[in-house]
Amino acid sequence: MPKFIATYDLEETTPSPHSTFLDQAAENGWQPWILGSNDNWYRLPNTTLIGTFADRKSAVAALKKTKADTQAVLGRTVTMVKWIVSDRGGSSFDSDERQPKD
Repeated sequence: MPKFIATYDLEETTPSPHSTFLDQAAENGWQPWILGSNDNWYRLPNTTLIGTFADRKSAVAALKKTKADTQAVLGRTVTMVKWIVSDRGGSSFDSDERQPKD
């Protein structure tokens, strides 16, 4: 299945919706960690996620569902002011946060 990368910005509010958004993203197939060829997990930059979906339409739907689910959990409007979902063919990455695969 194809792999996708998403990046997004949420409108800043108090309290912040970010941690709930990340929890809901995981429920919808997105994660903030990427596995390197050295079997270490690397944390992606803030507001960046990766996921494996059947196609781009499904990846976009999962991101939009993450926003809707976050709103449902918080009981208030969450505004995703911008976002992008892209195919992740080959990629290069680095992170100051990493951990072994297992």
